[in-house]
Amino acid sequence: MRQLGKGHSVMFFAPREVDHRIRSLIPNETSRGRIRVLDVLRWAVHETCEDITHRLPYWAQQGCDHYKRFAAYEEYRSVGDLEVLRRAWLQPEPQTLEEMYWNAPRATMDLEINSVPALCERIERLGGAKLVNVRMAEEQEREVNHEVEHNTNRRGHLRPRMAQPAQHLVHADVQEFIETGKLPESSTHISPLLAPLNMVKALDTTTEWSPSPLATVDFTTAVLGSRGSGANLTEYLRPLNWILSSGSGKKSIVIAISPYEANELLPLIRESNKVRLHIYAPRVTPFMRSFSDLTFYSIPESPAQQWSAPAHIRTELNLFAGQLYFDSTDDYARVCVLLALSAAHPGTKYSDRDGFVPPEYRTGKDSPFATSRIPLLKKLIGLRRKGMDYYRTHLGQILNGKPLDEETLWDLWA
Repeated sequence: MRQLGKGHSVMFFAPREVDHRIRSLIPNETSRGRIRVLDVLRWAVHETCEDITHRLPYWAQQGCDHYKRFAAYEEYRSVGDLEVLRRAWLQPEPQTLEEMYWNAPRATMDLEINSVPALCERIERLGGAKLVNVRMAEEQEREVNHEVEHNTNRRGHLRPRMAQPAQHLVHADVQEFIETGKLPESSTHISPLLAPLNMVKALDTTTEWSPSPLATVDFTTAVLGSRGSGANLTEYLRPLNWILSSGSGKKSIVIAISPYEANELLPLIRESNKVRLHIYAPRVTPFMRSFSDLTFYSIPESPAQQWSAPAHIRTELNLFAGQLYFDSTDDYARVCVLLALSAAHPGTKYSDRDGFVPPEYRTGKDSPFATSRIPLLKKLIGLRRKGMDYYRTHLGQILNGKPLDEETLWDLWA
């Protein structure tokens, strides 16, 4: 709006129903042929007043609830009886048909408002003469939303069946790692993180991609009956948010832990000078901050030693967590090399439909995999996204056999 009228102008566009509404509010019927700026402003102010009037009952109900709870709190401070707070704060959630649709609640609500003089005065100033039963409106809105959510799930992603959650376990091997910074020998409670993707053996044979990130049993086990079956991708796959690390460079050890373990072991982690606890989240939008290097927040902080996750650790963590966007062209190239995609093998004479290049046709840096892992990755990302589309993302494009060009990547990072 700066310099409006001095070389700049404003043009209003509106659908037909809005145009009809604007014309209906013009006081002089003879001037309804041409809409002026004043008419648009009159319509905007009128709609604002209508919205205030519509939401006035909800505001009044919130005011009544606040008044009752504050009065109960003052009474509790004087008598110290928790039952006073319970009677004022707890409200019945379910309602019978008579309570929802009978006309009696209208009088009850008026009685509540009349007990608050300041509220009555404000309602009169705003011109609110008629108040509806807010509780009934909330119940109706809740039922409609539930109906829409149910239909959406039927068309898209079906929720998993109910299952009994597994009992949380903080094993001594994890505590030993926190105290010493070293992995216990032949531990059965710390296993490779990428076991569900059948990547472990292939990555262990190449020094460039090892050591791979690990995970605790409590992280891999979410429901009863799944302990020891971490090699399967299920609907109960736990998100990756808390990571323990020790060492530096190629000798770094990274272990994914559950939120329960992070909470229980936090005092021990704060006292340790051998490990660090990192917060992590996959990048699922183009403009989201990247947590891949694990330097965003760690406990304890170590400003004297600037540590960041090795490149191969970042790549494997991002793939398992379901990161949809690459942080740089180097990260994109590293994923293409790891998965043996055609983008990492220019001039190749053959590639599968998903972009995987078999060992005998590779022209660039070799991959540790002789067979394609893209179907497993598609299943993993599908579970992570819970039915939401990810085709137009960086990872969605390359998993569907469409290499990214530098211009596409640069548009998002510029």
